[in-house]
Amino acid sequence: MFILPMHSPHEDQTRLRFPALVLLFAFLYCLGAPAAAGSRLIYKNYIVRYDRGWDILCEPYVVEKGDWVLKIFRQKGEIAHKDFREFLGIFQRLNPHVQDIDMVRPGQTIYIPLRKLEQGSLPGQASGLVSIPFVSLAKVIDVLHQNTQRYQVQRGDTISQLIAARFGRYGSQDYREGVKLLQAANPQITDLDHIYAGQTLYLPDPAIREKEWYDALYDEKGALRETIHMGRPAPAGPEKADAGTRLPPPPSEQPQEPEMQATALTAAAAAVGGKLMNKGTYFAPQPGKEDFEIDLSLHPLLDMQTGAVLFTRDGKIMNRPPEQVQPLLPAVKIAAYDGSASAEQMVAAIFQALNGEPVDAEEAGFEDQGVLFTVRAKWSRIDTDQRRLCITPISDPGEQTPESLRRYLEQHGIVLRELLPGGSIAPPRSERGAGRHAVKDILALTFSDHKELVQRVARALGFSHAPGVSVMFPYGGVQLQAYAELIATADGHEVLVDFGDLHGDTLTAIRQSGQNIVQIAAEDSPAAVVQTIIGGLGVPCTENPSFLAASRPAQYNTLITVQGVLYNGPQNKRTLLSGAALPPAVTDVLSAGGIAVVTWHQ
Repeated sequence: MFILPMHSPHEDQTRLRFPALVLLFAFLYCLGAPAAAGSRLIYKNYIVRYDRGWDILCEPYVVEKGDWVLKIFRQKGEIAHKDFREFLGIFQRLNPHVQDIDMVRPGQTIYIPLRKLEQGSLPGQASGLVSIPFVSLAKVIDVLHQNTQRYQVQRGDTISQLIAARFGRYGSQDYREGVKLLQAANPQITDLDHIYAGQTLYLPDPAIREKEWYDALYDEKGALRETIHMGRPAPAGPEKADAGTRLPPPPSEQPQEPEMQATALTAAAAAVGGKLMNKGTYFAPQPGKEDFEIDLSLHPLLDMQTGAVLFTRDGKIMNRPPEQVQPLLPAVKIAAYDGSASAEQMVAAIFQALNGEPVDAEEAGFEDQGVLFTVRAKWSRIDTDQRRLCITPISDPGEQTPESLRRYLEQHGIVLRELLPGGSIAPPRSERGAGRHAVKDILALTFSDHKELVQRVARALGFSHAPGVSVMFPYGGVQLQAYAELIATADGHEVLVDFGDLHGDTLTAIRQSGQNIVQIAAEDSPAAVVQTIIGGLGVPCTENPSFLAASRPAQYNTLITVQGVLYNGPQNKRTLLSGAALPPAVTDVLSAGGIAVVTWHQ
């Protein structure tokens, strides 16, 4: 058989690389700071805060006299513009010191969330402080031209109709501003009452009013300025922030009292997300009697909002048997409190009290674009915000779930807490210097039909491919000839591939002659085509493979199941072939395991 020479394995394949510089300037564009001619760059500092699996780019803002919350929100950021409800939730979590968003005081510092960031998308992001270059001084006419739409005047058009359709009712403040913007963007029009069909106008985009610099376009009298400042210089000056710049502590972080640290009970409370009260007195109402007083220094109370647990050291509560106290506290469970217990044992006692029986395995999961995530934890519970908290003990930091996957799970409502020996919660890997995989072995194939897909998959896996191979076989006592494509591996596995050209008993006759042949139908999906080729070759493979996220036993681990085929090639090289949209958190896990990925787009 004649085998065609193989093409370079680098043809028709795209390796995924993301230069930080490109991301930085793409980010600047998305923030809405136009790089107008004659303008200059300065650097501005932004704070990065963590919220539910995302890094949030924030602008520290000191409230000024005359500010009100909605005015500040309207001028700031992509999140507020896209989803105001989500923005409010993020704002409240990042600013717990603001009890009422309708009541902010002059001089008060708040963090305004601007944009969600993928992990590691900006230089210095992990430090919590990024310095971003932006345009400081720009000509208003240049800014307007970057925020207009080209329009050809139609018969019957009037300026008032065009502006009212975009900026609101005729005569309103927004309408008058729209007229000023149109005049500035079209200086060649000297009389707005005289436009003609076929004439080209530049209509201002109404979205310009959502830009944070929009109000700066106008002076005190409401006239358009000639130039505007696109922002204020960062406190560090026009150069990048000093390496020694110190971040202000996030408002939500409060130092614990010394006596509340480093005990098994406080560690357990931190793990399950409850508030531990071990000072003062708890008063339990007694019908017809004085309240029953419980000394919290002897019997700490753990409040988790969705439930509460009261601890007893000696089997009694204030010298009363628990069964006598329990009716007084219908919403509180009672658990044994042993001063020598470990944090892990305390967590187990908390969940046993809440559930009424020992708990030793919990499972949660979700499916996302062809990838199934199954989190197996030792304990779990639903938090007040309907997120699932999954807690698992690990023996050392090397067993920790990768940071990118932990973030991804949290973005989908699952919070991982991994307990180290001693009871401390394993910190994110990024805090310990671990970075993401900068370059991954990922090949993205493009194709126009099934034949091209088969050819490119063969190249990607190092198989030989030959089209138009002659196939001789007996049929009804006569020797017949047909043509098919041939795929062959280096270790001798071969399969003939037909794309629907052979009919009737032809395939059966070819197989009976001892030749291996498969047929691909026109309606087969790309995934089915790949499975047919790999299956026809008879090479070692696994359909819809699963991968463990962390380097620890499967009993308490996260399982990632991907729709596709895992090919086990020579020298133990494994390649996942999948058309699923794999998020970076998954490709991080695969890359760490030395698994190459071949995906496709039609």
